[in-house]
Amino acid sequence: MENLIEVKLKVDKKIVIETLSRVGIANKKEKVLYPSCYLYEKDDKNYIVHFKRLFLLEKENAYDNICEEDILRRNAIIYCLKQWNLIDVDESTIEPHNKFIFVLSHAKKSDWSIEHKYNINRLRQQEEEGEPT
Repeated sequence: MENLIEVKLKVDKKIVIETLSRVGIANKKEKVLYPSCYLYEKDDKNYIVHFKRLFLLEKENAYDNICEEDILRRNAIIYCLKQWNLIDVDESTIEPHNKFIFVLSHAKKSDWSIEHKYNINRLRQQEEEGEPT
């Protein structure tokens, strides 16, 4: 699939999904975290996808506003997941760079609000119902 980074899960997918929910952009003053990426499953393959790319998967003519910083952030998140031994990925697709992301520790999760900018369950439901992506 074009512009998607395929990964191999080394742990249960629920762990990867939960970890991704704690990585992204933070408003530290308000204690709000906006996750940047999601685990997307298609044809028995797993991908780490920036939420803006998911809008394009959901609707063919969606507005494409993904920028270079979004791609760097996605790659940094993938790099972290690999370093944490949660996934395996082709090394040539990622950069060892985490300057663009915030990681909320699991211990502090209850002190923060996590606000998703994309509902991946909607995309999963469309695919289950046979709607094109």
